[in-house]
Amino acid sequence: MKQWTWLALAGLLLTLSCGSEEAVQPTPDYADAWVGEYEGTGDFALSNGVSGEDRPVTISIVRVSPKQVTVTAKLVYGEGRNDFIQAINILQPDDPEQITLEVRYLNAKTVYAFTQDGDAITGSIATSSLRLGGTWGQDQIMTEIEVVQQ
Repeated sequence: MKQWTWLALAGLLLTLSCGSEEAVQPTPDYADAWVGEYEGTGDFALSNGVSGEDRPVTISIVRVSPKQVTVTAKLVYGEGRNDFIQAINILQPDDPEQITLEVRYLNAKTVYAFTQDGDAITGSIATSSLRLGGTWGQDQIMTEIEVVQQ
């Protein structure tokens, strides 16, 4: 029995001493490439059937860390106090010229699809909720977003 204990201890030490000699490369930092205040226009569609084109859009992208940004997008579609669509999330860009990310919170998800060309961003933002029966229903979408850095 004593031999098994020593063999097990030797095996454990051998296993712990084994490892990769190569370090894991860190992911690149792309947050700074997206930071800025942007204004322009976009189209929208709501789950209640209301839709429109060429409405004012503002997007604010603030650096949270070298790898993450906070994106706040707001599309105003009417004159009323609550006539706007807003999306706020923390994203980790994986490219300096394109963001295609899905963010999930419990029973909601938001999909960001942005392309950056110089000082301009184009793309869309779609927000969906989980419905009874396990299907996703689209709540609001901002499409044809075209904004320029201010």
